Amino acid sequence: MATSQASLSHLERTAHEPRDKTLHRVRISGIEQVDGKIRVVRLRPVEGEGEIKFLPGQWLDVHIPNIPKAGGFTITSPPSLLSSPTPYLELAISYSPSNPASSFFHVPPSSILDTELRVRIGGSFVWPPTCHAPGGVIKRVVFVAGGIGVNPLMAMLSHLSEMQEKDRRFDVKMLYSVRDPGLGRNGKGILFLDRLMRIFETWGNCDGLKLYLTPGKNGEEAGEAVMGGEDGEILYRRRRIRRADLESCLGEVRDRAGTVVYVCGVPEMTDELVGWAREAEGMDGRHVLCEKWW
Repeated sequence: MATSQASLSHLERTAHEPRDKTLHRVRISGIEQVDGKIRVVRLRPVEGEGEIKFLPGQWLDVHIPNIPKAGGFTITSPPSLLSSPTPYLELAISYSPSNPASSFFHVPPSSILDTELRVRIGGSFVWPPTCHAPGGVIKRVVFVAGGIGVNPLMAMLSHLSEMQEKDRRFDVKMLYSVRDPGLGRNGKGILFLDRLMRIFETWGNCDGLKLYLTPGKNGEEAGEAVMGGEDGEILYRRRRIRRADLESCLGEVRDRAGTVVYVCGVPEMTDELVGWAREAEGMDGRHVLCEKWW
């Protein structure tokens, strides 16, 4: 009987992916509860360790004491933070009781703070895109996230926000779909929403970020409304992302050869969105990149 991808461990699912040879020592230096299921965790490199290098979008094999199999968690911070006065790697970890590595990070914070772990960089879903030959011109980048699939895209957008305007001569769009947290018009329970709003506001491109809430706790019908956050307000759609939503972000047909699309979410959503993007008139299917989370 064939084994489903969902039943495989992180190491088994990613066996074909590139990963560094070096294991780096880090310590848990901070834990923040986002909602009932997600924690943002900071890992500080142990003093004297060699330099840690990664590309936005990559993940970590995380080796935890007394847990036989490494967990896999995407880095949500940009590489620049490893060069800050208090360097760290950031992870957003969803609670999964069947996953020992995930469960480890959801015990009382005081019991695991300062614990030493070993991590290895891996993954090929990265910025800059590998699909463009040297000299290729990017005119537009479209990010599509479903739930915690926002993690690698958060690292990429944080990195792009640090680029000088002269180096970022392309338009950026984002479609972000999450399960309705049931908080009315308060976006606090939506992972990284305030951070994303701040980035697009800095670019003067607030309309470039579009939020979609799928049916959740309050079961409200489809429609549009305004949600307030720490960094302003955002119009959200209470429905799933549609093909027309995606195609409106891809740009004019004549310019789509310069459009790159990144999609990350659950397998069914990712497969559907990737199919729409690759089938869109004027798109080069090689410029549609994806990663699935299980």
